[in-house]
Amino acid sequence: MSARGRLIVAALAAGVGALGGAGGCGGGGDGAPRAPRLEPPADVEARVTEHGQVRASVRVWPGEPRLGDPIYLRLTLERSPGAPEVTAPFSDEALGRLRVVGWTPSRQRRDDGTVVEEQTYTLEAPGSGKFRVPPLRVRVGDDEVLTEEVPITVAPVDPARAGEALAGPRPALSARAAVRAVPLHLIVPLAVAGALALGGLGLMTWRRRRARQVRVSAFDEAMRRLAALAARGAPDAGAADAWFVELSGIVRAYVEGRFGVRAPELTTEEFLQEARRAAGLATAHRDHLTGFLARCDRVKFAGYRPDAGESLETLAVARTFVTDTRPQAEVAGGGNGGRRP
Repeated sequence: MSARGRLIVAALAAGVGALGGAGGCGGGGDGAPRAPRLEPPADVEARVTEHGQVRASVRVWPGEPRLGDPIYLRLTLERSPGAPEVTAPFSDEALGRLRVVGWTPSRQRRDDGTVVEEQTYTLEAPGSGKFRVPPLRVRVGDDEVLTEEVPITVAPVDPARAGEALAGPRPALSARAAVRAVPLHLIVPLAVAGALALGGLGLMTWRRRRARQVRVSAFDEAMRRLAALAARGAPDAGAADAWFVELSGIVRAYVEGRFGVRAPELTTEEFLQEARRAAGLATAHRDHLTGFLARCDRVKFAGYRPDAGESLETLAVARTFVTDTRPQAEVAGGGNGGRRP
């Protein structure tokens, strides 16, 4: 039910119930000025539905509206003394294709104790043609009563009025009205959806920052380990295997952290296949990585023993690969990790 519909229910329930114990007649008794009462023409038919001591009537006018004319609907509920409580929980969405653009309540108590509650609605047709006001639901105690359906035919705009100036814009909604425009039964789901959206956005932002930190940390760690390896100098023939295993491990760990390649236990060929799928790793860098790992495998698996100059040259190749593929944030920051030997 819309906010306007809930206001209708509240007004009917509070008004009819309160008048059951209130005295006097006429208005709300608060002394506040009221707008002139809008009365239907005398020839407007009242469609009446009775249920025990309750009488509900519906009037719709004008009888032959044109497109652009306001259409008025009045629901009148008359409850005799001792009758069950009466409410009329209908919403603007239930009025077919006719839009509710205004609502005016009124109530009174007659001398015989009958409580009369009236709700007058201003309707707007979206176009010319045949429309209907669907049956309105009136709750009488535990029973539900439907009023009669009212057909309406809206004529096209009078050609003689085609040259008239258009009406000005309607006034802006107040903050209170804007809040009421959201159906109350949607507030909690919308709040939950909003919280989930904000939470998802926050999680996404955190993950992106975390990924950026991991990439930068992978670069820093690789540069630190390469510097430490270079500080130890080139290996002799007996230490070449371990030195090149460590060197290739540094680059593998960097590629894993920088590009998300999960390949610590893969063979060189499998590792290169995974690296080729990595986003952000350019073809030239993949070729650079392939040549570097081939140098290392030659030492580790083919028994090749490079001299000191070739070993340090291979380390320089590794450092070039790492510095050329470092995160852009590190490049913009001007870090000194890009120094080469």
